[in-house]
Amino acid sequence: MFIGLAITLLIAAIELFSTGALAKLLNRVEGIIYDSRLLLTLPNTPRKIDETVIIIDIDEKTMLEQGRFPWSRAKMAELVTKLTNAGVIVIAFDIFFSEPEINPINQIQSRVPGLLSSYNLALDDIKQQVDADTTFAKALSNNDTVLGFLLNNDTYKQRNPLPDTSIVWPQSEQSNTQVTAFLGATVNIPLLQNSATGNGFINAHSENDGFIRKAALVNKVGDKLYPSLALEAARLYTLANSIETRASTQGSLTFFEGVKFHEHWIQTDEYGQIFIPYKGRAKSFQYYSATDVLTEKVAEQQLEGSVVFIGTSAIGLADLRATPVGLQYPGVEVHANIFEGLLHPEILPSQPNWSLGATLLIITLTGCLLSVLSFRKSARYIVLLSLGVAAFIVFINFYLWSVQKISLPLFTPLLLTALLAAYFVFIGSIAEMKHSRKIKSMFNQYVPPDHIDQLIRQGNQLNQQSVKRNMTVLFADIRGFTPLSEGMTANQLSDYLNQYLSATTEVIFAHNGTIDKYVGDMVMAFWNAPLEDSKHAQHGVEAAMAMVKGLDSINNAFAQQQLPPINIGIGLSTGDMNVGDMGSVYRKAYTVLGDAVNLGSRVESLTKFYGVAILVTEDTMLACPHITFRLIDKVQVVGKEKATELYEPINFTAELNESHLLEIKKSFTAMQHYNNKNWQQALALFEELSDTALLSDHIYHIFINRIKKTDLQTLAQDWNGAFIHKTK
Repeated sequence: MFIGLAITLLIAAIELFSTGALAKLLNRVEGIIYDSRLLLTLPNTPRKIDETVIIIDIDEKTMLEQGRFPWSRAKMAELVTKLTNAGVIVIAFDIFFSEPEINPINQIQSRVPGLLSSYNLALDDIKQQVDADTTFAKALSNNDTVLGFLLNNDTYKQRNPLPDTSIVWPQSEQSNTQVTAFLGATVNIPLLQNSATGNGFINAHSENDGFIRKAALVNKVGDKLYPSLALEAARLYTLANSIETRASTQGSLTFFEGVKFHEHWIQTDEYGQIFIPYKGRAKSFQYYSATDVLTEKVAEQQLEGSVVFIGTSAIGLADLRATPVGLQYPGVEVHANIFEGLLHPEILPSQPNWSLGATLLIITLTGCLLSVLSFRKSARYIVLLSLGVAAFIVFINFYLWSVQKISLPLFTPLLLTALLAAYFVFIGSIAEMKHSRKIKSMFNQYVPPDHIDQLIRQGNQLNQQSVKRNMTVLFADIRGFTPLSEGMTANQLSDYLNQYLSATTEVIFAHNGTIDKYVGDMVMAFWNAPLEDSKHAQHGVEAAMAMVKGLDSINNAFAQQQLPPINIGIGLSTGDMNVGDMGSVYRKAYTVLGDAVNLGSRVESLTKFYGVAILVTEDTMLACPHITFRLIDKVQVVGKEKATELYEPINFTAELNESHLLEIKKSFTAMQHYNNKNWQQALALFEELSDTALLSDHIYHIFINRIKKTDLQTLAQDWNGAFIHKTK
């Protein structure tokens, strides 16, 4: 138990202090769990929100019709103008324009240096009119537009100055902040940058395994914070002039807590990041090909009042990302998901600052509970307990995720559960090995596995001495086995019997029976030992009926193997028997003895005579009120002075129809007439039954012949209707 608690402390320490490769491994596994949980809880239909978010896709179709990307800024201006005219509220570009487009007039003047000055003056007059960057800048200034730029650490690549930022970041929050810092950025040319209403970075935050689960809302360059593309688009959509920040200080460290724009407060982690609220798999948003907008195939009503993100899903433009919801997920759609989450913070998954404390509490409670409750318990109990605890942990985790959008670590609590289960099962197995080996060596070949587990739990209370007990015994034999076996080789016969005996044994075990022995094709089983079974007769009869019913599948299998079908006869007897270990000092067997056992064997041998599959004694029949029986005969078997009534189980009473019940009732009436020597009435009923029989009519013909061949005058005065069988 103390070692279990020590394992608990170890897992808690790993959760609290892991670094380096171990921390990466834990994060990788947690990432897989996060992805699985997200996929399992994705709605069948994408969520609906009040705002309309549309993606204008520079896809393969667009490039086929409009030419390869990048295009002239004039075409980009045309696209923006059409979107603006359609009533789009905000246009955000998951694209940056870091180089100016060459003006065709400049090309002419540089390639033809000897032009007359009059030509140069004319060209200078139209230079501004054909400048694509100027055209694009004018289009951008006519609407609320956000241009993307890329943060990096390569300062030598920065040719253009960084844009102004919309984030108000107090000096008091800048000391030792955990927000990711960059040295520079690849930004848009000043003309476009100054014409756009806002600017935001488009960097994707991938984790160690390359998957994008989180997004940074803010990043640092120098002493300024810059917003992401989605955050800046959300600011413009809500008509906010700026973005405020919030942070807390602990010692010398500053922990970023979130951002606020308009009336929206967005909580982040200390790095200024949030979990991305993925709407679904790729293309969960409304997509329109850019070429369809340019060619006016998209109606203005479909775009009016929307927020548009312009990006690409084309494979050749390399903006496909690995995400929990898809390995080739368009990067532009990541920004659209973030935008929706910023406008609706209630859909944002979060990992609150108390998540580490909650995880440590779960680990501690789980470890203490399993360590105390698993001590000196069976392996089965420990496994079930551990599965129950693990299921409860998973349920709580999924509940918090589905209802509260809270993401808590799951791997370490489950790892602890698995380790403790393995440890206590191992220790328990060693402790029980000697006892289990003794029990199993005696019973595992003829007692069902569930019984073995119960025997082990009984421990020292198990009694293997011979005892007298009311029990039910079953004998089953293949009819005509000798002729069947004569046409088979030894291997064929062995396989033939193995298939039959395996299927039969499975049925007996399924009905709580114990196999006594196999003698050739004969199976002997009993109920109510070694474990007590108050319904032993019922289980025995139900097993017999299931064995007969299962012959169809067995014979189908034999037919496919070109083996002959089988029929069986089954006899059951209920009564007092002696059960226990019996034999010599050299060999013992756990078996049953007694008159009731011998009677069961005799009853089985009579099934062929009466043309039925199953026969049971009266005591067995009386113990099965839920089964309907047909009275077959009253007999005196070899070795018994007392007459015994034999019955055939027909079916469960609840499953019989009126026709069967009527035949059984008539049969019983005919038997009563026969026993009362009212032979004319009995003969009439037996003949009627033989003509209309739904059940086996062989028994009716037996009594018809018996009545016709018997002279009433020769019957003894004490005749009781019993038929004396002179052979076994």
